[in-house]
Amino acid sequence: MKRFSIGLFAGVALTLLIAFKIATYEVNFSTSEVNRIEGILVFTDCKPVMEYEYLGTVKSNTGGFGNPQYEGVRNRLLKNIKKDYPQADGAILYLNYGQSDKADAIKFKK
Repeated sequence: MKRFSIGLFAGVALTLLIAFKIATYEVNFSTSEVNRIEGILVFTDCKPVMEYEYLGTVKSNTGGFGNPQYEGVRNRLLKNIKKDYPQADGAILYLNYGQSDKADAIKFKK
């Protein structure tokens, strides 16, 4: 009976902690949902809140040619990430006017 009571108490305490953590999440002006493009979560001008592992950096590799618009650059970066880091969950894009565009491949910690 004593073991059952301890297990029940621990279960209730854990449930309350999880419920409290979920209940205290507050949506604010900076809360958003990122787009998933070709299976990759795309973070532009922001970083994910969840913990992640840095896998590596890729460049746009256009040599000055190709579509200089956002979608063209983004698609090239995602293509390079999928080729070089197939295990990647997301990409943090760094788009710089007049400089080389690049993206960090990331994998979320589970």
